[in-house]
Amino acid sequence: MIKRLLPLLLVLSLLMMNVGFAESASTINETTIAEKAQMATKIQRVTDEPVTLTLWMDISAHDVSNIIGNLQDMDILKTLEEKTGVHIELVLAPVGEAETSFSLMLASGKYPDIIVGFDTYYSKGGDSAIEDGIIYDLKDYIAKDAPNYTAVRTASKYREIGTVTDSGKMPYFCEPTYMDDPGLTYGGAIIRQDLLDKLGMSMPVTFDDWHTYLTRCKNELGMTRGLGLANTGISKYNAFNAAFGFAMNNAAQEWVMYQVDGKVMYGPLSEGYKEYVTMMAQWYKEGLIDPDFTSTITFDDGVAMMSSNLCSAASDHGGVVGYVNSLGTAVDPNFNFVVAPDPVKTAGDQLHVGYLKGGAGLGKIAAISTACKNPDVAVKFIDQLFSDEGFMLCNYGTEGKTYNLVDGLPVFTDLVAKNDKGTITDMLCAYAAPIVWPFESVLGRDDVSTSGDMAKVWDANDDYSYSYPTNATLNADEKEVYSDLYPEIKSYVDEMTVKFIMGLEPIDNYDAFVTQLNNLGVQDVINAYQAAYDRYINR
Repeated sequence: MIKRLLPLLLVLSLLMMNVGFAESASTINETTIAEKAQMATKIQRVTDEPVTLTLWMDISAHDVSNIIGNLQDMDILKTLEEKTGVHIELVLAPVGEAETSFSLMLASGKYPDIIVGFDTYYSKGGDSAIEDGIIYDLKDYIAKDAPNYTAVRTASKYREIGTVTDSGKMPYFCEPTYMDDPGLTYGGAIIRQDLLDKLGMSMPVTFDDWHTYLTRCKNELGMTRGLGLANTGISKYNAFNAAFGFAMNNAAQEWVMYQVDGKVMYGPLSEGYKEYVTMMAQWYKEGLIDPDFTSTITFDDGVAMMSSNLCSAASDHGGVVGYVNSLGTAVDPNFNFVVAPDPVKTAGDQLHVGYLKGGAGLGKIAAISTACKNPDVAVKFIDQLFSDEGFMLCNYGTEGKTYNLVDGLPVFTDLVAKNDKGTITDMLCAYAAPIVWPFESVLGRDDVSTSGDMAKVWDANDDYSYSYPTNATLNADEKEVYSDLYPEIKSYVDEMTVKFIMGLEPIDNYDAFVTQLNNLGVQDVINAYQAAYDRYINR
C-alpha cells in the first residue's frame, strides 16, 4: 500500500500563492480534459535508432510492486518505448533510503541520464547544480525541442515564472497540476453522513456545530475515536486550523511558511496557533479527539483509523474517501464518509488557508544529468509526456483497460476504481504514471466529476490567499540556514503541539515555547523565506 507521507509532497507539497496567481487563474490558457481526451497532439517517435536512458527515482511514495511486481514492467514504460523508441531503465532507490542512495550516486560521479526528484535531495539548489556541472540548464534544449512542455509551462504567468529559477535557468522539467476550472482543491474536512442522519443533524458549519456533533457521536453512538488528527496534532490540509488564520506542516503538506499580503509568517508564532491548541486540548480532554492520534503516522494508519467505525470525522483527499467507504461498509453497510466545508468560528467567515486552488502546483521533478550522452533525446522524450496523448496516458492509463470515455470524459474501469489491492491512486501509479513524474497531473487523480463535486464543497469559503509559492527558491546561503536550523525547530514544534493538545504541557507555557523557537533561530528561517519570496515576486 502506498504511503501518503510523501517526502516531496513536498511536492506533492504543491502549494501556491495569492500574489500573482489571482491573475493567472483568470487567464490560464488551458484546454479541457474532454479536449485533451481527443488527443490532438500525439506521442511522437523521438529517435531513429533505439536509445536507452537510465532514470533514477525514489519509489517510497509509490511502491506498487505488490500490484504489478517489477516496476520495470509498468505499462507506461512499455507504451512509451513502443511509441518513442526510448527504453527507460529504472534505477530505483531502496524504499526509505533515497537520501543515502542519492548521496552515494553523487559521490560516485556516475550519474543516471534522468534524475527524478533531484531538487529534493540536492540541498544547494538547481542553479548550483548547473554551476557544479551535475545537471544541464535545460532552457535552450526546451526552447528547441519541447513544444508540448513549452505550451504547458507558458499557459499562465504563474507557471511561466515558477518553472525558472531566480537567475532565469531551467534545471528541471516541472510537474504542473492541471487546471480545468479556476478553483478546484484537493483535500479538506470529511464527516460521516450516516452518523449525521442518525442524529438528525445537518452539516456542521462552525466549531460549535462540530463540537455538538462530535459530542453526540461519542455519547450516543459510541464513536470513541472521534476526530481523527495526524500524529503531529495538525489535521491534514490544515482543515481544522484554517479558521485560526495560520498554516502548518502536516501529514499531507510540507508547509514551512505562509504569507499574508507578502509578509512571510510561521504558524506556531501566530495567535491563531495558541487558540487552536487551546481548543484542541479542551476537545481532547472531553474525549472528542482520537486518543491514539499520535500513532496515526502512515497512510495505512489513517485508513485504519477512519474505517474503524469508531471515527466520526477527519480530513483527507478525495481519492481516499471512496476507498475508506469501501472498507467501512464491510463493517456497517450504512458507513458513508462525505466531504464537509472546513469549520469556521462564525458562520460566513472567509478562510485563507487550505490545500490547492486552481491547479497551481509546480513540482520540480526531472533533471537531466551531464552524464547523459543524448540530452536532446531525453528532452524530446520527456516532452512527449506533455502532449495530449501523454496527458491521458500519465493521468488515466490505457483506454479500455484503466478507463473508458463516457460523454467525452474518462471514467475509471473496475481495475482502477474497485480493486482490493489499493486506492485509485495506487492503481494509477501501477497502470499510469507514478505520483512523482514529469507530466501535467490531474489534481487528486480521481474521477473528474467526483473530484469536481468535492472541490466545490471545500472551495466554498476558502480563497487560499495565504499560500506560500511553491517555486520561490532558497539560494545556497538560505538553504544552509534552513538545513542548519529548521529540522530542530520542526521537531520541537511537533513535540510541543502534541503536548499542548494532550495536556502534557500547560497552554500557559506558550510564551516560553515562543522564546525557545526564537532561541532556535526561527527568525533567521523566516528571513530566508522572506528573501526567497521577494525574489520570486520580482521575477
